[in-house]
Amino acid sequence: MSKREIRNGLSERLRADIAAGFYRPGEWLRLVDLEERYGVGRFDVRQALARLASGHMVSHVPNRGYRVAETDRRQRDELTDARLMLEVPAALLVIEQASEEDVANIEAAALAFDDALEAVPYPEAQKLNHAFHHAFYACCGNRTLIDLIHELRERNLPGEWNQWAMPAKARSSSLDHLEMVEALKTHDRERMTEVVTRHLTRWREAPSEQR
Repeated sequence: MSKREIRNGLSERLRADIAAGFYRPGEWLRLVDLEERYGVGRFDVRQALARLASGHMVSHVPNRGYRVAETDRRQRDELTDARLMLEVPAALLVIEQASEEDVANIEAAALAFDDALEAVPYPEAQKLNHAFHHAFYACCGNRTLIDLIHELRERNLPGEWNQWAMPAKARSSSLDHLEMVEALKTHDRERMTEVVTRHLTRWREAPSEQR
């Protein structure tokens, strides 16, 4: 395996672990800990972190190191507005293009997440949450749109962590997933628009200390 492949692979492993909640927003990423966890050298860790910093997954603090990125209210508002512009039309494309097999796979992913909420730790549940969203938007038929949706979603993860710390919020997300499946089955564009919008903007209704 080439050095580039090692660095690229490490970036993706770190990205997945941050997305799954193994590292919390604002948490410092100590180089020695990452070297030990992933079995790589200091240079490879630095290169991987620099790559994630360019994608806003982590932040570089001069003379201190790297930490998992945090989003403030303004940034999260902007990310949410951008996601609405992408995800609502994409969800309507899914209605048009998903096959029966696609719908079955999406429903299975939604049920797997719902079943896991009270049975597994947060990182494992978050992986299942990601699996649902990947299965859903993979059916929209536009690779560029899919990539943009997932990129913005990853940038919003620090904000989602606090929301997910509350079981009721996670359960609400799961109910949204199940309703998206029902809208998909019935080709209900209006219902799909409503539930995706609610899914993305519910955090705005929470008290500031829960955001």
